[in-house]
This record gives sequence, C-alpha cells and structure tokens, in this order.
Amino acid sequence: MERINGYGRIGYEFADNSEAYVTVNIAQVKTSNQPSPGYNRSSLTVQCANPYLPQSVRDQCAVAGITQFGFGSSNASFPDPKVETDRRQYRFVGGLKGKFGLGGTDWNYDAYYEHGITISDIRVQDIVLQNRYVAATNAISLNGAIVCADPAARAAGCQPINIFGGATPSSAALAYVAPHENGPFQHTKLTQDVASVNVSGNPFELWAGPVSVAFGGEYRREFYRVNADPYGAGVSPLSPNSPEYPADPLLNSTLGSNWAAGNYKNGRGKYEVYEGYLEVDLPLFNSDSMGRANLNAAGRGTHYSTSGTVWTWKVGGTWDTPLSGLRLRAVTSRDVRAPNLSELFAAPTVTTLPNFNDPFRNQAVQVFQNTIGNTALKPEVARNTELGIVLARPEWMPGLSLSLDYYDIKLKGVVSTLSADQIVRFCFEGNQAFCGGFQLDGAQGTNFVNVQPFNLASWRTSGFDIEASYQWQQPLGLPGSFTVRALATHIRKFIVSAGIAGVDPVDQAGANTGNTPDWKWLAVQTYDSGRFTLTVQERWISDGVFGNQYVVCQSSCPVSTGNHPTIDRNKMKGAFYVDVGATFKIRDNISIYGKVDNLFDKDPVASPQTNTGLDVNPALYDTLGRIYRAGVRFNF
Repeated sequence: MERINGYGRIGYEFADNSEAYVTVNIAQVKTSNQPSPGYNRSSLTVQCANPYLPQSVRDQCAVAGITQFGFGSSNASFPDPKVETDRRQYRFVGGLKGKFGLGGTDWNYDAYYEHGITISDIRVQDIVLQNRYVAATNAISLNGAIVCADPAARAAGCQPINIFGGATPSSAALAYVAPHENGPFQHTKLTQDVASVNVSGNPFELWAGPVSVAFGGEYRREFYRVNADPYGAGVSPLSPNSPEYPADPLLNSTLGSNWAAGNYKNGRGKYEVYEGYLEVDLPLFNSDSMGRANLNAAGRGTHYSTSGTVWTWKVGGTWDTPLSGLRLRAVTSRDVRAPNLSELFAAPTVTTLPNFNDPFRNQAVQVFQNTIGNTALKPEVARNTELGIVLARPEWMPGLSLSLDYYDIKLKGVVSTLSADQIVRFCFEGNQAFCGGFQLDGAQGTNFVNVQPFNLASWRTSGFDIEASYQWQQPLGLPGSFTVRALATHIRKFIVSAGIAGVDPVDQAGANTGNTPDWKWLAVQTYDSGRFTLTVQERWISDGVFGNQYVVCQSSCPVSTGNHPTIDRNKMKGAFYVDVGATFKIRDNISIYGKVDNLFDKDPVASPQTNTGLDVNPALYDTLGRIYRAGVRFNF
C-alpha cells in the first residue's frame, strides 16, 4: 500500500470575528495484492480422445465404453491473480464562519459549500477467461499436431493446454487463457456536493442560566458512475470491444461474466438529501443544595429522494449532584442510517464460486454469484438508550476519574444480505421465499445465485462501557505527572434476527469473527515531564467463538442445517498487544518522536471466512505485525 495525502487552508478575516476560508484535500492510495491463488476448476468435461490424456486412462475409457468423463484441476502451474488499485480523492470547501450580534446577544454562524471527487481504478491481472480455458483444455490431434478442438477458438488464437501431467502451459497458451495485462478493470467516479448553514447562540436567560439554541439546514447530492471491460460487463457503447479486448465468438458478449472472477459491471446512481434541525439546551436548576442540571432536546427532519422523509430526535440530560465530582447522565434517541450509493445502486458484481454445494443433488457445481444493489431500500431505524454515572476529580481524591455507562440499542430494518449458501440452503429446507433467485442445474456457465441487500434484519444489543483514570503529580519526586487510564467495553448480548421466516436469531456476543467480543479493553500509562513523554499501551480482546449458531460435535452429529451448522471446534483465542511510544522536545518548537505498535509481533488468530483469501479478522486483530514509526515535528 502506498498513500499520499495533502492538505491546505487559506483564511481571511474580513471583519471582526468573521472569516472566509478555503480548504483543499488531495489524496491518493495505491494498493497491490494477491487475493487468492491459481484457478481451481472442479467441473470440467474431458474427452477420452484428448491426446494429452495418459494411455492408461484412455484404455479405461474403452473398457468402460465411455467417450468423456468429469475431471477437476487446481491448475497449480497457473500464475496467481494480482489486483492493482489506484484511488484518488479531491475535496474543496469554501465557507464563512464567525459571530454577529442580534437582540443584545452574540450568535455564531458557519456556512460552507463542499465539492468532492473520488476516482477509483481497479485492474486485475492473470485471471482466467473460463470459456477460453475450456476450449484450451479440449485438445485434438490434427495433421500430426495437438491443437484446440474448436475451429473458432483456433482461429481466435487458442493454444492447447495439458492439464493432466502437471506441465506448465506455454506462454502463448497462458496469454490466451488468462491475458496478463488486459484483464478485468473497473473505473469509478463518485462526486459529492454539500451546502450547509448552521447558527447557534443564547437568546435569553432563565432562573438557572442561559438557554442555548442551535439550528440549521443542509443539502447534499451524491452521484456515481462506473464502467468496466467488455468481457466482464458485456459489450455495450460504454464497454466496447477494442484491440485490447477483441471480439471473441467463444465469449458471451451480451451478459459478459466471462472471467473466473472480477466480472465488473456498468452502473450509475444518485440521490439527494434535504434536512433541517433544531436543538435546545435548557438549564433546569443551579444551586448549592441541588447541584446543577440541564435538559437537552433535538429534532431533525430529513428527506431522501430515494426513500422519502424520516424524523429523528433525542432527549437527554445531566445532573451534577451536590456530592463532589458525582454526575448522573441519561439520553434516549431515535436515529437513522440511510442506505448508501453502493447499497442502492451498486453495479452488479459477478463472482465465480467453483465448488458451490448443490444440496438438491449433493454435488459441487460452478455458479456465478451476482451481487446487486436495491433501490427500494429504506433507512435503518434505531432506538438508543444510555444511562451513566461519572465520578470526576472529587475533592477527596482529585486525581481520580471513573465512569460507568449502560447502553441498550434496538435497530430494525437493517440493510443486510444473506450469503449464497444460506439462500440455497433455506430453499432446500423448505422456505419457498428463497427459491426464485438461483439456478444450479443448468448448462455450464448458466448457473447463478442472486445476492441482494434488503431491509430485513433487526438487532438488539446491550452492555457496559467503563472508563477509569488516575493522575499523580511529581511521582516518586520526579518532575511532571504520571497518568494511568483504562477503557473497557462489555457486550452482554448482540442478538441478530434475519427477519425471515425459518431463520433463527443468533446472539453474536462473544463471536470474535465479527466485532462483538465479550470484552475489549485499552489501558494506557503515560509519564510526562514536560520535555520527555513515555507512553505504554495495552490492548486486550477476550477469548470467543467463531459463532454461537454452530452445533459442536466430533461424532454422532445431527444433520447440519442453515440455522445450526455442525462444527468440530468452536473456540477462537483472543489477543493481547503492547505498544510503546516516546516524544522528546529538543526545543520548544522542535520535537522528535517514535512509536512501536505490536511490540511482541503477535500474529493474528485464524478466522475462517468465505472467499476472502485472508482468513483473519482485521476488525479485531492486528494483521500487520510489529510496526515502527519515527518522526520530527516543527512548529513555526
């Protein structure tokens, strides 16, 4: 990975407490990775007359009275696919901010316009064109030479491949089957335009203090378009044949999806958002005997061009009790998350699943997984309630801070997608709602499973957030301070319901394959002398499981189902990482710093996944190992 970032800002104070400004962000990220090895093909039909076939096998064909048979190969001699990405971002903001007087009170304002552009290019090398591969493996003898059996394929440059003896294909054969440079590509452009105005102030005072008010509005437009190569997307004016991608009678020019993977499609979409909000902070009382309390309330109306209008709100408050340092707090809210461009308008993505299990015939088949967007999606709606207690620097122990918060979150209409295996298995087990979106018994190259997001699922989670810190001044007679701080999160439950008849809810608390471990904590110890700072940090994740839906057994296992698959081991170790960093001020305006993450170079724990080629969980575990950073900071 190579990352470049640039930022600049120019401001001009055109009046007292008022400024006009322009900011510019420019960034580029390039990556190169090898997602999965080779090309595994399990469902190939081989002719007994193939001249590459060993004589002993041809003799068995004659004895059995057959002319063809099924065959599979991992094609281990094929080069590994390689994915190159280049993502560029340009963001421009122009705005005004400052203060003005009205009715004897001061008001703050902030107004801006933003235009952002993201351009993403993905190119894949050494991916197999499946129909060309089939043609290259179907060889015959012609005029004393071994050639491809299909005359049209021969005319288009087909070179035969011997898949039986482990021989490496010729460079010409590989160039025909898996073009090195001219593989799948996807070019995407996204734009965002935002106009926003916000105003806040204290219009008047009540018995307990000033009333604070904030209000504003925003307009946002998001747009994307994507185009891809003709072999993946299908031939069209947007994806025409070219010298790099010539017309080929063996390939499907209408539907595309000719690659073993990386069959990118063309697409476009946009949506617009209009919203306005009002927030009020109301002081309730402020006295020595009662302490101080306030009530905060806010409401927001949002109109999405794709799904209509939705309302959100919150009501909360804090009470600084008469007891030194003790505060109580609570908030309840209705929140939403609207579906994004990808979920609404995603161009179809086609992935080849070479060994997909067909439960109806109990055999492996090759299918295309078609992942598509859904313009009918609605915003997710959540109800969130939190209760907390804080002890912050009490008079009797001024270095101590403690907090405990309980949260309960309900989320419905979650944008979620079932896996291809779940869709087929639920149909196989009798749920007819899943039986119209796949085909498994068609001709080679026609089998598929459609995967699409829906507002189906609901979540219910609760738990605790805990924070504690203590600071000593001049520890052990040394100058400066020493601070210890720890933060912890405990997930009591995380119940996910698919919202589909026949699909059981699953409690994902403690499943370390996701991001819901039972416990996760962070501890930091810092010594700061004013000139020298040393920091030690520990990160810990509790042991967990792959998933709570599994039935664990080694023998006499029940029938494995989509709701409760069987597994022989369901334990996933947690992790403990140590990071160390230091800063030293050479002068007031010059300092040097260094940091080592994952000091003991702890490897990530294996996390079985499907079709990722990674098999670790980067959401919880460190995937890079020990990392060193060093730098110099200048202030001028």
